[in-house]
Amino acid sequence: MDTMKNARAVIAISAIALLGACASNPSSDADIAASSAALNGAVTAGAADTAPTELRAARDKLDDARRERDAGHGERAIALAREASVDARLAESKALAARSQQSAQDLNAANRALADEINRKSNSN
Repeated sequence: MDTMKNARAVIAISAIALLGACASNPSSDADIAASSAALNGAVTAGAADTAPTELRAARDKLDDARRERDAGHGERAIALAREASVDARLAESKALAARSQQSAQDLNAANRALADEINRKSNSN
């Protein structure tokens, strides 16, 4: 009977220790999910072409964050996931800026072509 009580005590103590360990490691899942979403946004914006270095850094840090989470290093995983989000947002911003710049150049070229056509028609009259 004493063996049964000792086994129950060991199980209870182990369960409490496990719960304590879980409580002391902050969950990095939300930060990793946010980082993954930011990375997807950067890819969708075209960062692979316009900001490949920043995109690669975001991917690497996200991979590192997942490894740290799996190893039980919650705080390090959160820090890496947040760094990955920043890198991903930078990549997305660069991609959007490049797209805006290209649109502005295209609009300027169209305006020049239109002005040339107007000048040509007014000179032929």
